[in-house]
Amino acid sequence: MTTVGIVGAGLMGRLIGWRLAELGFDVSVVERAAQDAPQSAAHVAAAMLAPTSELPETEPAIFEMGKRSLAAWPALLDELEVPYAMDGSIFVAHGPDAPLLDKFHRSLATRAASEAQWLDGAAIANLEPGLGRRFPRGLLLPNEGWLDNRRLLQALAERGPAIRYGTAADPQRLAADVAIDCRGAGADWPDLRGVRGEAVRLHAPEVSLRRPVRLMHPRYQLYIAPRPGRRYVVGATQIESDSERSVTVRSALELLSAAFAVHPGFAEAEVEELGVGLRPAFPDNLPRVEWRGRALAVNGLYRHGFLIAPAILEQVVQEVLECTYSATASASA
Repeated sequence: MTTVGIVGAGLMGRLIGWRLAELGFDVSVVERAAQDAPQSAAHVAAAMLAPTSELPETEPAIFEMGKRSLAAWPALLDELEVPYAMDGSIFVAHGPDAPLLDKFHRSLATRAASEAQWLDGAAIANLEPGLGRRFPRGLLLPNEGWLDNRRLLQALAERGPAIRYGTAADPQRLAADVAIDCRGAGADWPDLRGVRGEAVRLHAPEVSLRRPVRLMHPRYQLYIAPRPGRRYVVGATQIESDSERSVTVRSALELLSAAFAVHPGFAEAEVEELGVGLRPAFPDNLPRVEWRGRALAVNGLYRHGFLIAPAILEQVVQEVLECTYSATASASA
């Protein structure tokens, strides 16, 4: 049986390990962080599945991978019994910032994305009664959605190969037929950088939102991603820094005040967590699946990890199968 060693138990490390084990490979996974102190950006992420929402600020390749992944996610998530929804994303703006909605809509049009639908206040309230008529108009991007990132990571850990925590390893020295490097921002590559993201996780019994909601703002674009049990992940910050220090007071105040501006029910929400994650990115902000030495490196998913994960998974599996076939053919020659 072909052995596969994976270094890094973030989203891709777990997803690849699970899929390859299903395909009959003997898979082992090591992770340098302790089990009770996760360091992966996937642990903090809002996990929105929104290729069109990201289109104005991303390369066409990300959009195409996102669309393919959007179609693939439901079967994967149903198999793993992970909560998710694909009811669309809603963009709104307060009065002075309303021109930002028009600018965003024009940007989508120039990128040949025609899915966006204008909503008036009544239509917004009909889709999301919790928003009432707080916004006179907005945009709906159909078929986008979210998934429960923590439940997904847990399901992959439970159903995939065992993870050996607290173990640092060099992918080039793994005792395996195939080595896969999924270290994310922890990889010591000169062209890789960490991009800091901050998020607040809230329990808000007085708020009921089914879809991701994005608030347009001149300085930042707030997002609110729902979770089961009236819990929400709120974020906006994207900081060119590899610092992993705790969330700053300024960032926390901006996130919480913006969430309150979307729905006053957030005033009584419980702050369950303030989280920081480093998203791994290359200079072009595009992912790479490439052989580095004897290890297949999977990195640079930036802020699009959950958005494009199934497309990257498909590419990795193909690489491993081709590598295994080549090795078998050589041995038989």
